[in-house]
Amino acid sequence: MQNPDLTITDLDENAQNTALTDFVHFYLRHYRTNDLEILASFKVDYAMNDINMYIYSNLNFSPDQLAAGVLANKRDLFLTILKTVNLPYTASGALKDLTWDGWYAQQYAGIAEGK
Repeated sequence: MQNPDLTITDLDENAQNTALTDFVHFYLRHYRTNDLEILASFKVDYAMNDINMYIYSNLNFSPDQLAAGVLANKRDLFLTILKTVNLPYTASGALKDLTWDGWYAQQYAGIAEGK
């Protein structure tokens, strides 16, 4: 029976790499559209600042090169973000009950409308 509450740190190396790669692609999409505020609300802005500086310094890379480079050079910072967000994973490294885009939409929908 599969453990229903696997965290990013419970995953084996291959599954963790899958989880990190999925998250990096999600992160880069939201970086490009300048909408990472929901992640910043998790008090990981120090990690995001370092990641964002790397991305900005390497914008001339192709999307695949940028994803591989930021993952190779900022892996621990991405792990910090994933530990803080603390979502459940399957043993393969996929999010257990939703996708990153689905999670983002849920978080966005939960923000109270400004007055």
